[in-house]
Amino acid sequence: MEHSELALHKDTIQKGSKSFALASFFFSSEEKEAAWKLYSWCRYCDDEIDEVTTLSESKRRLGNLMQQTEQLTSRESFENFQMQGMSEIVNKYHIPMKYPLDLLRGMGMDVSSTRFQTLDELEDYCYCVAGTVGLMMCHILGIRNDVALAHAVAMGKAMQLTNICRDIEEDRLKGRLYLPLSWLQEYGIFEEKLFNPSHQDLLIKMQERLLKRADELYSEGYAGLKFLSLRSSWAVLIAAKVYSHIGYLIRRDPAMSLQKRVYVTKFKKLMIVLSTFKSFLSQLWWSCIQSEKIKSPEKVWSLK
Repeated sequence: MEHSELALHKDTIQKGSKSFALASFFFSSEEKEAAWKLYSWCRYCDDEIDEVTTLSESKRRLGNLMQQTEQLTSRESFENFQMQGMSEIVNKYHIPMKYPLDLLRGMGMDVSSTRFQTLDELEDYCYCVAGTVGLMMCHILGIRNDVALAHAVAMGKAMQLTNICRDIEEDRLKGRLYLPLSWLQEYGIFEEKLFNPSHQDLLIKMQERLLKRADELYSEGYAGLKFLSLRSSWAVLIAAKVYSHIGYLIRRDPAMSLQKRVYVTKFKKLMIVLSTFKSFLSQLWWSCIQSEKIKSPEKVWSLK
């Protein structure tokens, strides 16, 4: 039964996010399985809310999710494999309940189609729906250092800002807008007029501002990789590089990105894996040089 449930978690991440599925492959077996369970729970919560069309039903489902999530530490059995898997990792890795509850708080903002007045307010949303995932992954990877946790939040926020830039048109169709309202006011434009073809240049400018902020947050996130094991840092680096490449694709053709979703091809993902492998080897080389277990250059070169 346990094996079949693990297969369900694996299937969920492979169908829901090919980028995260690819990155998870490079974790250790235990870390990989925990990452799959975490993703399954996040996807389950997101789908529970997005699959309904009425606000009242969305709120009801969110309330149920909050109630179930608060019971994760009870070690009781859950009917669905997503909640059961999340309960297992919460208890095994001592994940603070604040993190999953904050994630649901962010989903609540989506339910109510919250508008964000400032970039800081938007980044609080990004912390909720993505930064918390970074924090929970840190606990899975055995990281508790406050500085490291801050870097993980930055990486999650960077990825979410990239998502927002990629999904501007899709979010509009759902009645959602994540661009800070203060920016619209700065350009003297009302939300109702924002998507008029005549204002596309302004929309592209705001999209670029978000991407620049994402770049800053990616840099903060990369600085935190030193807290991870070599293998884990490689996995996280792959995910971050795939996501940041989405920003590159948006910048290459911003007008087109507002009409259809851009995505990273399988070939490019392979190139990213190979390019990050160079970074992995350099870190491994340095680690070996510093290790007292390796005394001679011959032993170092034998790693190639």
